[in-house]
Amino acid sequence: MSFIELLYQEEDDAHLWQRMKKGDKEAFDKIYVEHIDHLVRYGHSFTQDASVIDDNIQEVFCRIWQKRSELKETSNIRYYLLASFRNELLKDIRKKKKSVLLWEIFSESSVSFNASLEATIIQKESQEQLHKKLNHTFGKLSSRQKEIVYLKYYNELTFGEIGEMMGLEKKAVYNAVSKAMIILRKELR
Repeated sequence: MSFIELLYQEEDDAHLWQRMKKGDKEAFDKIYVEHIDHLVRYGHSFTQDASVIDDNIQEVFCRIWQKRSELKETSNIRYYLLASFRNELLKDIRKKKKSVLLWEIFSESSVSFNASLEATIIQKESQEQLHKKLNHTFGKLSSRQKEIVYLKYYNELTFGEIGEMMGLEKKAVYNAVSKAMIILRKELR
């Protein structure tokens, strides 16, 4: 994605968000449609219970619509939604299982990353073999690394956004991605 495309996307997101905040139902629906699949996939990294995921997504969107006029401006709707959904989902999971930590939740899930890098990493292997190999390789990453890689490469969040979302310093996020890439490169050779 070029700088111009990124700039346009941010301006487009900012404009769409502004319309939604003013009560534009079509803008709200567009935000929902454009981001629902990303939220569902992200939710599956925490729990396989589809009803919990759906309930928390609905809670996020209901709250956004109800409090739309009070919301802060954003130029990255996906980041805003992922962060809101993550907070809502973890609050709900903690309420249901008070003693379970985030990293235990994340490591228990069978995260399936449909990495967009598949074709560039190993072009000669079939998709099925590569998928199996990637899942095995991602299993070697820590839970934190899995989540950061997912947010960085699948959802295209910045290091700063990921750090803010996860309560980590930007440098810690960068280091986690760097270490994860070293592991992935080594394992995928």
